[in-house]
Amino acid sequence: MDIATITTAYEGLKIGKDLLKGLLELKELKIDAQAKPRIDEVLSKLGDAQDTLFIMREELFRLQSENEEFRKILAESEKWEEKLAEYELVETSGGAIVYEFKDTPKHFICPSCVSKKTIEILQDNRTMSGKFRCVGCNAEFPIKPTERQKPMRAPNSSGWT
Repeated sequence: MDIATITTAYEGLKIGKDLLKGLLELKELKIDAQAKPRIDEVLSKLGDAQDTLFIMREELFRLQSENEEFRKILAESEKWEEKLAEYELVETSGGAIVYEFKDTPKHFICPSCVSKKTIEILQDNRTMSGKFRCVGCNAEFPIKPTERQKPMRAPNSSGWT
């Protein structure tokens, strides 16, 4: 049942109730003393039915609004899952566990921020330690440490060593 059906039924009951009231108020119509209480009972039941339909209409509207909210949440969740599917959880050569983009350009995103449903691309600190930093939460990850180069020695009498 939809809102239009409930509204139509509500209006139909209202018309029926108004017609019965109108008939009771007609002075030319002589109503049997036994019929009047029954007509009043019918009017009361029509009023109850109207009240029930009104409550049903309000509940249906609430449920439809709630349903729409859930649809939006589901759509956002599906969109997030599609976006996250573009990444895979990897362990880098530096030992960090991060998400790596499967396509190009290659980049990494912060797993802590992913748990908050945000994508923050890790930025290279350009240090020998090979740490990358998340601009969202300031966490650092050892992504690709470089080997320390051996210090150059001063030349000896035979040349460089």
